[in-house]
Amino acid sequence: MRICMINCALQDEFSRLGHEILALHPEPGLYDFPSLLEKHAFEPDVVVQQETLGPRVLLQGLGKLSCLKIYWSIDTHLNSFWQEEYSRLFDLTCSTQKQWARYLQDQGACRTAWLPWFGRRLPWYPWSSRKHNVGFVGRVTRHRPSRERFVAFLGQCYNLRLTQDVSFQQMLEIYQETRLAPNESIFGEINFRLFEAASCGCLVLNPAPIPGLEELFTPEREIGVFRHALELGSMISSSLNNLPAAEKMAKAAWVRVQEEHLPAHRAKSLLALIEENLSQFSKKSCDSSDLDWAMTLYRLWQARRAPVSGQTLLHLLLALPESPRKRCALLGFWMGMDRRDMVAHDLAAIFQANLHAEDHNVNRTASLAALHLEDLPMAKAFWLRLRARSPRLPRPPGTQRELYLAWARDLQRQGRLARPGLSYDHQRHVPESALECLILAHLLDSRDMDICRAMDALLDKQPGFEPLRLSLLSHITLHRPQDWLAGLKLGLVNLQGFRLEEGLEELFLAGSRAAQQNQDRKFFNALSAADPDRSIRTTLHPRPDF
Repeated sequence: MRICMINCALQDEFSRLGHEILALHPEPGLYDFPSLLEKHAFEPDVVVQQETLGPRVLLQGLGKLSCLKIYWSIDTHLNSFWQEEYSRLFDLTCSTQKQWARYLQDQGACRTAWLPWFGRRLPWYPWSSRKHNVGFVGRVTRHRPSRERFVAFLGQCYNLRLTQDVSFQQMLEIYQETRLAPNESIFGEINFRLFEAASCGCLVLNPAPIPGLEELFTPEREIGVFRHALELGSMISSSLNNLPAAEKMAKAAWVRVQEEHLPAHRAKSLLALIEENLSQFSKKSCDSSDLDWAMTLYRLWQARRAPVSGQTLLHLLLALPESPRKRCALLGFWMGMDRRDMVAHDLAAIFQANLHAEDHNVNRTASLAALHLEDLPMAKAFWLRLRARSPRLPRPPGTQRELYLAWARDLQRQGRLARPGLSYDHQRHVPESALECLILAHLLDSRDMDICRAMDALLDKQPGFEPLRLSLLSHITLHRPQDWLAGLKLGLVNLQGFRLEEGLEELFLAGSRAAQQNQDRKFFNALSAADPDRSIRTTLHPRPDF
């Protein structure tokens, strides 16, 4: 096959498989892709673009191509808010994150697949030849306070070898001299470090739970997994006390890399996806490509990352044929430009012309935009307009708070819990996730503990939101000091964020409050469920009055 690969780490593997490859590595920016192909006199059967981290390479004109187009998203956990639009320009979108591949499919991508990252073919070095017990390679800055606490904990307790700002080759050499490699992630993702350290023969100690992790490496046989600082500490101590057993696990992970997780393995997986999708591929052009392109730029503009001006984006949006997505984007654009007059104008136009009355997203976006203008009657009107076509919806809520909560439940049902990677600005953004609606409800009355609990419950299984949960639970325990369950959760979140002293203190206080209410058995059961290795209870037990 003739394959054009843009910034793809698997290009050499595909060449070895006998395919004709045009490998492009353009500088960050926007590219008219058909013109780029014409310049290289290359007519591909398949296009594969791999996401570049940092500044973006965005390909315009993909809808004009009649070949199979594939996008490989690397940091979907940080960029799904715009990639859910960009992925529509491709026939298949792969993600390194299992759960995010499913999410993109749910949000409108044509087809999706899980394609994890890969390791390296490196020699095995016995642990007896290694210099360092515990090592971590990664940049530590004030912008990642959780990582600062993570490395501080490891440095204080386990003589961590911390290395920053080194080349890729130097990083591999450091891990080849290291026995244990504790890992850290941003939003509960499977990251490069997992594969890199396992390739080097380290025992990787990885945060859990992460969807797909157990399919790549088997916990307790090939890697260790931890949920909080004390569990990680217990795991490091037991590994150092039994190096032969720990080395056996590390060797098993290294073998797994050699057998399943090398570039050649990923190339064969991608090739199988190409062949499967070619058999189903229709060579008609994509009618919605102009809309998908404009929406991609709009999402990046919302995050202040767009490579075009606001005026250029507005011209693109206005030039599109009428559609629900265009209408929602225009409302969001006017709100982002602080043009309240145009938000009000468009709301009136949509309502009076009965535009897209059947579209769920238009009605929700319009209702929430009206709430931004503090126009409760208009916000209710769009709820009623939707309810006329969806009888299951309850009667319109009576207050701003109730309407925000109702739309939060609606978004939660659609699986739109939060938008990781986007710094939500309630002054600029129409809320598009359950969390954002709850934030707006909370802003109406910060003393409403029910909303705080609803936000915490929403985020309980969402890694990466620990700082927000910490703030919410601290707020609850401040105003409801007898709520021992909130105190228990606060203690656990502190431990997840490597705040050991604060976490243990909160757990101790929560246990005392539960005992005062004759609910110590309930407290013990709840703590036991969160402490399968007993590391928390073992640490707390010496306190005489626990």
